[in-house]
Amino acid sequence: MKVYSWNDIFCQEAIGPSAIAIGGFDGMHIGHQALFDAVFEWKKKQGRLLSGVVTFCRSPGALKNPAYPGDVSTEKQKLEYFEKRAFDFCIMIDFSEDFSKIEGRNFLDQLRKFCSMQFLAAGSDFRCGHNLDTGVAELSDYMTSKGLELKVLDDVTLNGKRVSSSLIRGAVQEGDFALAKKLLGRPYRLDCSRLEWRASSSDSSLSLIANERTTQVLPKAGRHPVSVVFDGKKSSAFFYAEGQFLRLEFPLEQKDFSIQEIEFQ
Repeated sequence: MKVYSWNDIFCQEAIGPSAIAIGGFDGMHIGHQALFDAVFEWKKKQGRLLSGVVTFCRSPGALKNPAYPGDVSTEKQKLEYFEKRAFDFCIMIDFSEDFSKIEGRNFLDQLRKFCSMQFLAAGSDFRCGHNLDTGVAELSDYMTSKGLELKVLDDVTLNGKRVSSSLIRGAVQEGDFALAKKLLGRPYRLDCSRLEWRASSSDSSLSLIANERTTQVLPKAGRHPVSVVFDGKKSSAFFYAEGQFLRLEFPLEQKDFSIQEIEFQ
């Protein structure tokens, strides 16, 4: 899968034709998956097309809302997911003040120019552009005027509630990982790969303590049983969260890893 930044599309050779999905896609939940399925279904019908996804490195809410609780997924997790879904390319936008000033129509024009967009899948709550000037109605008018195909998907619901990244954040914050799993279609995962850790041992356990904060949403303070994966090997541990503080505790009697392996990892 090719990965492009927003700046790349102005200096890279154009690609396409393509079918794409646009959205924040924080968590890639079961509602998002319906959009991705629509892209691949249209690609299958049309034949020789590229499949692409246009999204953000982080949710714009992280920059706009001081009370933002954290992301459901990291950029690394997003790219891994899109790679697994077999997208041909991803345009990963680093949201900024300058980007927020681009009008929706100009944003769509740039995408059409770079990837020869032929089909677009979007959610019913789609909005883009400066001051969110382009919603579904404006998007429909634009696509029709260019002779392009648009599919707007209805909300996906679970137990009468609209599936959303915000709903997943709330479930994680409350420690309701069973609900988070249903909404995501897979277990909630913390990406610890880019955090620096220090080891701390006691008579009964060895702990790893993160030296920096995660950008992901965390459960309420407390002790949570988790699975920890090191290079494909899985171990049981306990996770402690206090604010953005992270600690993993491995009981010394557990046999999945040696103390040396844990300290090394």
